[in-house]
Amino acid sequence: MNTKSARVNLRDSDHSGGLVLAEMSDDDLAGAAAVGDQEAFEILVTRLSPGLLRYLRRMVTDPQIAEDLAQDTLLDAWKGLPDFEFRSTFRTWMFGIAHRKTVDHRRRHHDVPTDEEKFADLAATAPLPADEVERRTLMEALRAELPNLPETSRAAWWLRHVEGLSVAEISRVLQVSEGSVRGHLQRSRKFLSTRLAPWRPSDGAPPGARQTEPARDTTSIERGGPGEQ
Repeated sequence: MNTKSARVNLRDSDHSGGLVLAEMSDDDLAGAAAVGDQEAFEILVTRLSPGLLRYLRRMVTDPQIAEDLAQDTLLDAWKGLPDFEFRSTFRTWMFGIAHRKTVDHRRRHHDVPTDEEKFADLAATAPLPADEVERRTLMEALRAELPNLPETSRAAWWLRHVEGLSVAEISRVLQVSEGSVRGHLQRSRKFLSTRLAPWRPSDGAPPGARQTEPARDTTSIERGGPGEQ
């Protein structure tokens, strides 16, 4: 059921006593919204806006700007639905709109370093110092380190490990090749793994204890690999 006409039929069956809107999938709700069902779109907004806002708050530093970008994303999605051809899921398409919004925002702030410049800065990254380890929990440290990633890598990492998108879906969102997505994920994991190494369990040592050799990574930030889908 990938065509808009099929989704229109599903919407019609719903209003004749079939599925309740709240029980419909995201894409079926999008199909109903595409032919003018505002209630279906409102359910989509309620269902997807928390994840959208969560993502945008990791991509821009100002929470108010993140909220503004989320509103702009949803408005563009509503306006663009009649032309949406369902070649991806609605959720993937929505994140793609959000990504373009953050890119546009970034271009208006010319003092923001490029991804290449930020990767150069990360080249000699070392684990966080002991005093930082004592003050922070792992999640606090992770939240603090994510903004240090280049924007595209941060987006790829977040979409993969928090929002659960596949490499192919992230490729659509970021408008880069799947190989490029895997490269961004690999570099992001390497950076985060190094910075967060003091929190990794190693032979019963307490968190923050220095390790004489790099421990084999068992944290969730190292999921996936070359064969990742």
